[in-house]
Order: sequence, then C-alpha cells, then structure tokens
Amino acid sequence: MQLLERSLSEEHREIRDRADEFARDVVEPRAEEIESNDEFPRDVIEAAGDAGLLGILLPEEYGGLDSDFVSYALAVERVARASGAVAETIQGHTFAALPIARHGTEAQKEQWLPEMVAGESVGAMLLTEPGAGSSPTELETVAEESDEGYRLTGEKSFGTNAGVADVHLVVGRKQPQPSDSHGVSVFLVPSIDDTDGFVFDRAEFMGMRGHVTGDSTLEGVDVDSDALLGEVGQGFRIAMGTIDMARTGLGAIGTGIAKAAYDDAVDYASERRQGGNAIGEYQAVQVLVAKMGTRLDAARHLVYESAATIADEGGNTRKSSQAKYYASDVAEFVTRNAMQIYGGKGYRTDYPLERYFRDAKILSLIGGTTEIQQTTVATESLSL
Repeated sequence: MQLLERSLSEEHREIRDRADEFARDVVEPRAEEIESNDEFPRDVIEAAGDAGLLGILLPEEYGGLDSDFVSYALAVERVARASGAVAETIQGHTFAALPIARHGTEAQKEQWLPEMVAGESVGAMLLTEPGAGSSPTELETVAEESDEGYRLTGEKSFGTNAGVADVHLVVGRKQPQPSDSHGVSVFLVPSIDDTDGFVFDRAEFMGMRGHVTGDSTLEGVDVDSDALLGEVGQGFRIAMGTIDMARTGLGAIGTGIAKAAYDDAVDYASERRQGGNAIGEYQAVQVLVAKMGTRLDAARHLVYESAATIADEGGNTRKSSQAKYYASDVAEFVTRNAMQIYGGKGYRTDYPLERYFRDAKILSLIGGTTEIQQTTVATESLSL
C-alpha cells in the first residue's frame, strides 16, 4: 500500500524489519510444529522479547521501545502471516502489560515490566465471565477485603494466555462495595503454580492452536494489598482503556492471515497448470483473485487508518470497530477462497491453507463479535 509506505518513519520501518526477521527466522520454521503439538510456545515468546517485539508500546526505562501503535500494527500483522496463534499470544501479552505501565505503582512496574518486555514473564487479562460477559454491572467475581489484602473468588472465561501467564490481571468487584462506584477493580494475580486456589481448565478450539485460553476459577485466592492495580472502582476503565488498540490489533492479525493466504493462492494460480494453461488464466480464478486482493487492500487501509489515529489522537471507537469487523470478515473471505483456488489440496492438512482458514474464524468472535462492532460503528456514526 503506497500511501502507507510513504507515511512510515524510519522507526516504523526498523520495527517492521525486526518483525520480518523474527517471523522468518523463528516463527515460520516452528509454525507447523506449534499447530501440531498445540503447546504454548514459550520459547518463541522469549524470542519475541529478544527481538524487542513485546515492548513496542512500553516505556524505554523498562526496556521497551516506546514507539507508537502504527509500529505495533506493522509488527503483529507480519507475525500473523507466519502464525496467527503467535500473533494473538503477543497481542494478549501486550494488552496485559499496557495497563501495568499506565496504572501501576512504581514497584509494580519494576516488578513486572522488564520481565514482560524480555518475554521472561507472560501476561493475561481476565475480564470475561460465563454469566456476565464483560459487563461491569454484572461481574460476579468478588475481592473481599482481608487482613493482608484481598481474597478473590469467582470464575473467568477466555483470556489469552490464561493459565500459562506469570501475571494475570483479574477484574473483580471489591467487597464491601464502595458507595461511589460498582467497586470493579483490577488485581495482579501470579501464575497458577504460585497461587493457591487458582485453577485453570484449558479449552480446545478449532483454530489458533498453540494459543492458550480457557476457564479460570479463583477459590479464595489471597493477594496482598499491593496487588491492586490503580484504584478501587477504576477496574472497568483500566480493562477497557486499550479497547481501540486491541480491536485494531485484531484487525492487523486478520490482515496478516489474509495476506499469507492471498500470496499462497496467487503463487499457486500462476504455477498450477490444467488443460495446458495456468489456472490463473481462467476467468473464474481471476475474479476470485481480484476480489480477494481488493478487499485485503481495503481492510489494511482501515486497520492503518485506525492505527494512525491511535498514534496521533489516542484512538477513535468508530474507526477501530470498522477495522476490527471488516478485517475479520476479509480474513474469512480470503482464506476460504484461497482454499477454493487450491481445490482439494487446500483442504489437506499438509498445506497451510486450512490452518489459515481455521485461525481466521475466531477473529469475528473475540474482542467483540462482528455484530457488536457493526452496532458500535452505527451508533458512533449516528451519535446515538
């Protein structure tokens, strides 16, 4: 995209090059193994830390690059071309680290951020609940005041890196509840191995294998008073404070997966011969390639328009929702039709197309479904 290319700074290009090198040298050789074993690729995440990709948005004083969101989108899109699971793992980790950087005490920052930037500690955000979704007024996880701090009890669903994280940002309602708020607050809870009463049941999904999430149960988990992130009652604002970033990041992951599928399909259509001609010479294939490429370019434009707005102005809800839902739709469209161009070979597990297809589907569900994003775009446009 020439307009994007012309607008990139030297810093943007340098970070994109880091991501290119990491994706090429580390992720691509491991992608099929991660897919096959469905194991959390901790060594790959540590390598992402070595490459500086876990601290793109974090302050330099804790080892980060202190760059902007365009840099982040460029990096995560490139990683997603090699592995959607690794890209989503980095995404979940990044949006657990950012609230600590923004709202943590100096002691909390010093404890967690250097190791999170280096990939030595992994982060997860636990907000969603089985019966409440992400509604702050319906959260049932409670944090009762104790002599030492707080005792957390409740259940959480999903949460990228849940269970394998070294620090979990758990959103719960402080009890007794303050008179001036719902009491929703964020608490820093260490790994399940280091925390009594913290139980995790990993869920299996059709795609994003190697990306870990599932159901977390906190059964009277005790944390010290210094585990509170920010102030009591600020929890929902802290958890949702990066929502425009998170949605745009998911859009970048979608365009990365779609770009990998599109490139494979174009190469295959140029090389595969049938009836004496490359299949790309047949109009039916050409129509698919034209639609795929055009929609992919449009999706990337929306993603980087939102990324630039975040970098310049802090974000725009309408733009981030547009980027998220359209890029998710395009990821599904492109991966499905790339398989169509490959024919029966695209359905085989020894080709990456079916992995791209399965990985793309989750993007229309997480971070707010496509339907929720469309409603958000409409209400923001209509000023409702």
